[in-house]
Amino acid sequence: MKATVECLECFMRQAYRSAVLATKDEEIRRQILVKVGEELGKMDLSLSPAELSLIIYKITNELSENPDPYAEQKKVQNEFALSIENDLRKIMAQSSYPLLTALQLSAAGNIIDLGILKSEEIDIHSAIEHAITISFAVNHFEQFEKDLHKSQNILFFLDNAGEIVFDKILIEELQKHTTVTAVAKGAPIINDACMEDVYTVKLHEVCEVIAMEKGWIGAPWRQLELPLRKRMEKADIILGKGQGNYETLDDYPGNVYLLLKAKCRVVAKHMGVQEGEIGFVSTQLLNKNISSNTKQKLLMR
Repeated sequence: MKATVECLECFMRQAYRSAVLATKDEEIRRQILVKVGEELGKMDLSLSPAELSLIIYKITNELSENPDPYAEQKKVQNEFALSIENDLRKIMAQSSYPLLTALQLSAAGNIIDLGILKSEEIDIHSAIEHAITISFAVNHFEQFEKDLHKSQNILFFLDNAGEIVFDKILIEELQKHTTVTAVAKGAPIINDACMEDVYTVKLHEVCEVIAMEKGWIGAPWRQLELPLRKRMEKADIILGKGQGNYETLDDYPGNVYLLLKAKCRVVAKHMGVQEGEIGFVSTQLLNKNISSNTKQKLLMR
């Protein structure tokens, strides 16, 4: 998906939050904001918000000389998610429809996003209760279930630290039907899951986990390394978690499903939902609907 002017305001808020985490030096924080502000006017809005926002964290890391400002936050989120893992498993054990419940729990975990929220704003217990009692605002589960029965392999693009405990439970359920390979980030970026986080929550004991070469936000598939793109081409299903993956995989020419909470107006509008709603989206079906709606508007002129 493409960025909008509204994204520029969000980029400045992200810059401030990352600057505060990266350094206590007010002058360096000011320099980060000024530098990011200078970059806003150069941004190509035909690119995705995820791709454009990468410059924020590059500037923050360089000026603060802090390569991983979210390291402590990730540790806290991993520890917290692990502390409620047994509660999640109890919910799974009581479910009459484990695959759907696992998807709902994984969606609940998506609220753990320190790129958007402050840690004190997260109420994961409320998120879990909410996720398992409502339907997805965009619900392509029926098509996913059909595709899953025919699938031999899934490539699962992870999102955040902490959240990957919820994903671990989903992956365990998926592997009753097919083989899953998870993809982590190759370097620290915001609070996204790197291999260190994978080992912390023992996801590597559940499935194969590989890492991107870089710390991309989302998975900008045109820029990914060739071996990973080859893995994508061979995957029967690609499953991506979170907004970053939604923003960068929505136009990938494959069988892509995206599971996320729409945490901003721009993404919500693109999905066709209200801000704050959860979607389980087949990009093939979504793009088909967008194309049909565009055609209908043209015919009405």
